Amino acid sequence: MKKFSQITLVFLSMIVSHFVLAAEVVKEKPVNILFIMADDLNDFIGVMNNSTGVKTPNIDKLAAQATLFTNAHSNAPICSPSRASLFSGIQPHESGQYAFGNWRQNPILANSRTIMEQLSFHGYHSAGTGKLTHHQWAKAWDDFGIRPDYTPLAFNGKKPVGHPDVPFPYNTDIGPLDSTFIPLSKVPNVKPTGNKPGHNGWYYGGFKKPFRYVNETDRDPLPDEMYAQWTVDKLAEFEKNKLEKPFFLSVGFIRPHTPLVAPDRFFELYPLADIKLPDFIDKDDEDTHFESLYAPKSSLGRKHYNTLMASFRSKDEALRKYYQAYMASISFMDEQVGKVLDALNNSIYKDNTIVVFTSDHGYNLGEKNNLFKNNLWQRSTQVPMIIFDPRTKKKQTISEPVSLIDLYPTFVDYANVKGDNRKNDKGLPISGSSLKPLIEGQENLVDTKERFALTVVKLWGGKGAKSFSIRTKDWRYIKYGNNKEELYYNNVDPNEIVNLTDNLQYAAVKAQLKSKLEQATKNAK
Repeated sequence: MKKFSQITLVFLSMIVSHFVLAAEVVKEKPVNILFIMADDLNDFIGVMNNSTGVKTPNIDKLAAQATLFTNAHSNAPICSPSRASLFSGIQPHESGQYAFGNWRQNPILANSRTIMEQLSFHGYHSAGTGKLTHHQWAKAWDDFGIRPDYTPLAFNGKKPVGHPDVPFPYNTDIGPLDSTFIPLSKVPNVKPTGNKPGHNGWYYGGFKKPFRYVNETDRDPLPDEMYAQWTVDKLAEFEKNKLEKPFFLSVGFIRPHTPLVAPDRFFELYPLADIKLPDFIDKDDEDTHFESLYAPKSSLGRKHYNTLMASFRSKDEALRKYYQAYMASISFMDEQVGKVLDALNNSIYKDNTIVVFTSDHGYNLGEKNNLFKNNLWQRSTQVPMIIFDPRTKKKQTISEPVSLIDLYPTFVDYANVKGDNRKNDKGLPISGSSLKPLIEGQENLVDTKERFALTVVKLWGGKGAKSFSIRTKDWRYIKYGNNKEELYYNNVDPNEIVNLTDNLQYAAVKAQLKSKLEQATKNAK
């Protein structure tokens, strides 16, 4: 009897322990989410492209303890439609939001909850600052901070203009935003002309006021520095006020979007003579068809490239100058990322906050004679994507094809939000598939459709309809609006040098990819 009583007590103790553990699981705090976005950032981060010599210690440190996706892509490789798609969770070809029209006026997107609205609706506190959605909508957030500002710019007393120290004709034939790439100490002095009074000094283009600069330690803050500080302060405010809700905190940095202006010390990281330019292939664009959409004129990226070449004595000099400014801007942005991550790691939230870092699309830097984005090649579509879960600290690299459209379902998956994203029957359900099963090695245990990255370009000023790219683990197939095609075997040709579309050896591969693409886009608006 005594032995039975002892067994009974042990059994009862096990049951009690089980329910205690279960209760602890139930009481586990919902996870917080910190979402960090860069702008126009291609694969130029140290952990993805160390051959460039780019210095991104803070992003690299995050990636070293997280999941790094090396085959992640934008769904529309230009700011406005990419961000509309990311934050709505709806593919551009499903919403019809392709270019720079205000996404809030799109009837499908207007009737579908953004990720911040969805999380807020289900008990989260959403807060954001900087460039997140392209057309700002502060009311979508519970708390929105500082608006985006592409700064600093030269100013003629009436409006922003090209920087006088940037070589001609780049500083006159390209708009002031895209033509400015220069250290911050090169304060512009725009002389009076006609009814323009001129202006000596930098100018906040978005805030519409002078930007004061005396030296590095005596100046106004750049917008990205403001966004980083706002985010740092917001974390401290959450902690001080004992925020009772989980948070979705987002910060959107401008750099390395133009103007490519950063403090001198970041330019000094990249002496011109030490910059490692890629091995550009002569006439690499001859087997491509992107420009055929524009002929006889040229695309914006081709115009930028040709004008840059005309502004310097040689291609080598032109690209070294531009690469220096682009990489300096990346390192400047990386420093702001570090400030935010340090604040998180010094807070009470460090062990319960998912961190996600990405960009809205990539950027071409001379490949195929292109200096821009909004094309369907690797350097323009690929983005860094890093997801860190401090609860598991899983370190891994994933080469499966994913895209920005997968972030919305990933966020709601981590937040354990099950509700419909549609406000009414005029909205659409989210596209994409959560990346959480892929990160946790459970992908084969869920009903997940085959992964590939779909990207669309609908050109303004160009001919033809929508052009699409499908990117699998090893291949990219492009079908342009005028039915011209490109096929690249990225597994052996990562820089997409050889277009294999007419190579009969790969006819079956092309047919298979074409079929997948056409099936995926058959109902495109």
